[in-house]
Amino acid sequence: MNERLGNWLATAGLCALLGTSTAGAFPLFYLNPDQSLDPTGTYEYYNADTNQYFLTMSQPEIDGLESGRIAGWKRTGQREAFLAFAEPVRVSGVAAANAATHPVCRFYIPPTSHFLSASEEECDAVAKAYPEFILETSAAFHVFVPDATGACPRLSANIGGFSFQPVYRLWDKYRQGVEHRLTPSKAERAALLAEGWVSEGYGDDGVAMCVPKWE
Repeated sequence: MNERLGNWLATAGLCALLGTSTAGAFPLFYLNPDQSLDPTGTYEYYNADTNQYFLTMSQPEIDGLESGRIAGWKRTGQREAFLAFAEPVRVSGVAAANAATHPVCRFYIPPTSHFLSASEEECDAVAKAYPEFILETSAAFHVFVPDATGACPRLSANIGGFSFQPVYRLWDKYRQGVEHRLTPSKAERAALLAEGWVSEGYGDDGVAMCVPKWE
C-alpha cells in the first residue's frame, strides 16, 4: 500500500473513532463533506547552466522537465519537496479562521527566474510594483498560511501523526536578477543563509507557507 495513502486511511479511521463524523470516517482534507482530496507532491528542479531553481506540481511541466523537452533541468531530490493541493481544501480539526488553503501565485521573472507567494495581498503588491514580472498562474497549488509570527495552524488533537510543517522562503540578494527558493528543510535554510541568502516570510524564521506532513 502507498505509505501516504496508508497514513491517510489511518487518520480517517481515527477521526471516526474520535467522533468527528457521524457517518463513517470523515476526511481530514475536504472540498465538502462528501468529497475529499489527497495532497500531492511538489518537485524542485535545478538548471546548472543558469544557476536557477524551479518548483512545480504541474504534471505537464514535470513531464516536460523529466523528459528533457524543457532542456537543462534536473530534479534536486528523489522525493517530493513538500506536499500541497491541486485545488482549494479545508482541514478538519483546525480553527475555522485557519482551516482553508490559500492559492499560490507564480510569477515568471525574465530571463529564467520565478517568484511564488501564498499571500493574495503580496501577489497583488508584486504585480503592481514589478510590471515586468509575468503572472503565469494565480494558483500554482494551494497551501495553508502561517500567522504573523510564522506559526502554522495547529490541530485540536494529535491525529494519526499528522501535523503542519513550515516552508521557508529565501532570496539571493547577490544574484544578478531575482532568485528565490522555497524549502521545508531547516538545514537547507541554514545552508542558504550561510551563503548570503536572505530570509523572507513571516516571523523570525521567514515562514512563507504551511503544508501537511505525516510523522
